[in-house]
This record gives sequence, structure tokens and C-alpha cells, in this order.
Amino acid sequence: MNIKVRKFPYPFKCAFSISSDIDNASSLESFVQFMDFLNSENQTIYGPGLGLEVGNSFWFFNGSKSFQLSYFEGLTNKETLLAPIIRTFLQSKHIDTLHSWGNFDKGGFRRSYANKGIEVLNKYNFDVPVWVNHGINLNYQKIGDYPNMHGDDPNHSCYHSDLLSESGFEYVWTGKATHIIGQEGKNNLSIFTKSLIQRLLKKTKYRNVQDPIYDDDNKLLRPLFLRDGNKVWEFIRFINSWGNAGELDLYEFVDQIKIQNLKRLIKNQGFMILYTHFNENLSRSIPKKLYHNLKMLKQMVDSEDILMGTTSRILKYWEISNYVSYEVQDLQDKVIITINDVMHCPVGIKAIKSFHLSGLTFYINIPKPHNIVFKNKLCKTIINPPDETGEKSISIPWQKLEYPKVNIL
Repeated sequence: MNIKVRKFPYPFKCAFSISSDIDNASSLESFVQFMDFLNSENQTIYGPGLGLEVGNSFWFFNGSKSFQLSYFEGLTNKETLLAPIIRTFLQSKHIDTLHSWGNFDKGGFRRSYANKGIEVLNKYNFDVPVWVNHGINLNYQKIGDYPNMHGDDPNHSCYHSDLLSESGFEYVWTGKATHIIGQEGKNNLSIFTKSLIQRLLKKTKYRNVQDPIYDDDNKLLRPLFLRDGNKVWEFIRFINSWGNAGELDLYEFVDQIKIQNLKRLIKNQGFMILYTHFNENLSRSIPKKLYHNLKMLKQMVDSEDILMGTTSRILKYWEISNYVSYEVQDLQDKVIITINDVMHCPVGIKAIKSFHLSGLTFYINIPKPHNIVFKNKLCKTIINPPDETGEKSISIPWQKLEYPKVNIL
């Protein structure tokens, strides 16, 4: 009996997430209004809401002299007006990324700041699955074995990655970006050509670059062995289809999600975590071209060509679909697929929760009723007609996150 996991939830052809870093966000109002515009169907200052699923990031502290949105005021323990909004989005999982503990580009990070952040997360029982490095120069809290990255070095005063490992963080971005549209995509000419060019540039133009750069293959995730002995997943982010990145602000975001890129993602049948700062240079209006591109993205999501979710959900789906284990019982009157509640993957043994199974789809080829069981409970499922492979499948439905009501005080 040939039961196997479909690459994407039926009938999607690719998966897409927008990973936006919080630095240089223009204002508290625009931060909330743009999240409303992207995620809700309410009327916003940018127009009727799109009803997509887009996450965001945050940090706790601001050690710079520039205006930044943070949980605490500067380096104090006093909460900002954004703090309760961050908690609301953490509760709904629309914030799933810690863009480091804060802005410490000028130095000054201490482990005590990480301890304070962990204290807040524990107090409200929040999980933040994704860590994204921030900063240049003296921002030593970064994780990764590159210059000025000491967050996972137990012998350095900025060491803190053990706290992350104890608090549910699963995925880390050290700084690697790619121009390839669709990681883990089809072996077609588009991906082959881009991969070849990136390998050549890494060995020639960028041969002396020690900072993070794109990898030699097209993996979405790879095991990262930290210097303190812990293991996590390292993921890569899409920067643009070609060319150098500038500010990666709202205006570059327009071209990053141009229709040509979205259509190519569908053709390449890959995963994409898009790297942006869409809150930077965000005012009370957005470029018409951006509005048009977002509307087209909405159409592709509604037509079920593009699966869209927060960064952690797309990464988790990839992980589950690749490493979930299950047993199949072919009984006289039905087939039962029993999913194990732990999975063995390159970063260790992980417990699986029921919401991690959202969208999981199995190809089936026996004309009998099929059931999926998890933790001795029958899962809600849908039987799907044949897809482009000609095979039928059974799915645990993909559930979009419920977007909360957010009030600006």
C-alpha cells in the first residue's frame, strides 16, 4: 500500500510566507493598521482588508538613539504602548518571530536583557518559534559562527542561546539570503540556472566575504549545530529575484512580490520565506503598485495555488511533512493512518501537537474509507479528488489563524 505525504496541502502548489523585521518601523499606528490591512477583512486606512495570513516580529529593547518600536522603553523595564499589542499578536500567533532581544548596534547587550525577555514570555506562556538575527557592528547577540556573532558562544559575555533552546525556539535565521524563487522546488531550468550563478558568485565575487551569504544548494532548512552543543533549524530567506538588496523597505517590498515572482513560485513548486521590512517608510498610504501586487497575491491564495501562512507555520509544515512518522492499517472495511506524536529529525526528537498537523495531506490509492488518528482521536479530514499527479488524497484541513481585534490606546 503506497501511502505517502503530499508536498503541500491539497490542492496548493507552493508555500509562501512574509518575514518582516521590526526595525525602523514608521509608527505604532501604521504597524497596527498595516497588519489589519493584510490579515483582516476590516476597512483600514489602506483600503479593505485582504484577509491573508501574515505574521510579524518584535524585539524587547532599544539600545539605540533612533526611534524604534519595542516592548520596553529603551533599556528600561517600563512597557511601551506597543507591549499589550505585541502580547495580543503573540497570543494569536500573528507575531511568531523575535528579531533578537533588541537593537544593540552600538553595543551594550547583556545576558540580563535576555533573562528579562524570557521572564515576560514565561509569565504569559508565550511560544516564539523563530529567532532572526538583527544588527551590525557591536550587536554581538547574533547567533551563528560568523564575525561578531557571539550569542551561542558559552565563553562570551553575550551568550544567551541556551535560554532560547529552553523556551521553545525552533528556527533561526543567521543571515543567509537567496535569489532563487522557491526553495525545495522542482529541478527545472529556472532553479538550476539561479543555483549555478549563486555558486559561481560565492566562489568568485564573494569569496572573501565572511558574513552570512546564500548557500550552495536550495534547501529551505538545514540543521544548525550551535557552539553550546544545542541543535536547531537554520532557514534561508528570499531577498529578490536578482540584484543587491538595499533597505528592503516598503518600496522594495513592491518588487519582491511582483506578479512575475509569484507566478514563478507556483511554477517552481517551492517554499519561500520572503525577507522584508515592510513597516519601514510605511506612511498612511501605500504605493498603488504594492496594492495591486497584494491583490494579485490574494487571488492566488484564494484560488488555492499559493499556501500562505506565518513564517513558523510554513517552516513547521515543511518539517512535519518531511519527518512525520505514521502506521497504516489496511482493515477489511477501512484504512487507518495513525500519526505518531513524536518525530525524529536531524535536530533531535520533537513532540507533535495537533495544530502542527494542519494541512497534512496523504496520497491514497485504495478504494476504501480512510481515517487519520492522532493521540487516539479521530482527526477531521477531507477526501480530495485527483490532483495533477492523478492521485487522490486525504487532508487534515489547513486552518487559517484567527486574527484578533487590536486597539491602539
